[in-house]
Amino acid sequence: MTPRYRKLLVTTDFSPLGNGAIAHGYAVLAQRGGTVILCHVLERPEPPNPMYAHYSPGRMLSPEEREALRQSVSTALESLVPAEMRGTQGIVTEVRVVEAPGPVHEAICQEAKALDVDLIVMASHGHSGIARLFLGSVTERVLRSADRPVLIIRSV
Repeated sequence: MTPRYRKLLVTTDFSPLGNGAIAHGYAVLAQRGGTVILCHVLERPEPPNPMYAHYSPGRMLSPEEREALRQSVSTALESLVPAEMRGTQGIVTEVRVVEAPGPVHEAICQEAKALDVDLIVMASHGHSGIARLFLGSVTERVLRSADRPVLIIRSV
């Protein structure tokens, strides 16, 4: 039986490669229609533990600042919808900004499950060796953790 993809979660980190995954998500649905959910995960820093001294690179955002950031990211996601897909009959676009108290890959997998998407589409920067060791790979972790298919767009 051929899988039918009707609802996609397309993630981006706003890098050129991450944004490139968006076009691939729309291409999957171009002929048959469906829903593209554009998603960006905001990492929410944990409050410092008063039991330990540690360096914190920034301060916690106020609720008003967090809401302004969410609105800004939401607007940025909407601007990434390919022009030829705007108003296309049969394709619906939704925008999701998710705040993650934990690892980004867990937030992506949880969002995919909660929204019951058929496919996760995301980019891989293709880091290897030492760069991958230090930078990690959200895409690799999603691939290992997801309970549904993942389409990975590789850098060229």
